[in-house]
Amino acid sequence: MHKRLEPQIEIGRLLIEDTPTPRSRDKMVGLVIALRELYKNEIYRNRIFDILEAKLIEGKPRTGRPGMDLWPIFVLAQIRLSKQLNYDELHFEANYNKLIRQVMGVEKESGFEEITFPYQTIVDNVSLLDDEILKQINDVIVSFGQGETFKKRGGSFALKN
Repeated sequence: MHKRLEPQIEIGRLLIEDTPTPRSRDKMVGLVIALRELYKNEIYRNRIFDILEAKLIEGKPRTGRPGMDLWPIFVLAQIRLSKQLNYDELHFEANYNKLIRQVMGVEKESGFEEITFPYQTIVDNVSLLDDEILKQINDVIVSFGQGETFKKRGGSFALKN
């Protein structure tokens, strides 16, 4: 059974809202910033969750073991598409890239038991997001980006304060 995101904050778990933004030209940093800002905006975050739930949860029995939360599935799908990663590379990023793990909501402070994802769990969940659902999600992301969240400064876009 998939949940949107674990609602209870665990001791030692780093908050998505506190995901750092290192100074880098790597496109991954820009994607992580956008994902963090999207997560912080409850209206757009819920639109994404509604799309994911309609595809992954509706009509399915609420039995069985817990599935991967919807937010990490969404984040991994965005990273896979953005960086054109295969599932082996995505598996590595999901388990060892601290920046990605924090924006997924699974990174913990040192000394706490880590959350890791088996390869097959990533494949089974991320592959559920077909072209139709990705188009719906993309429409929400474009709407978010064109809204009040980002404004144009010179030749580039910057977060509004």
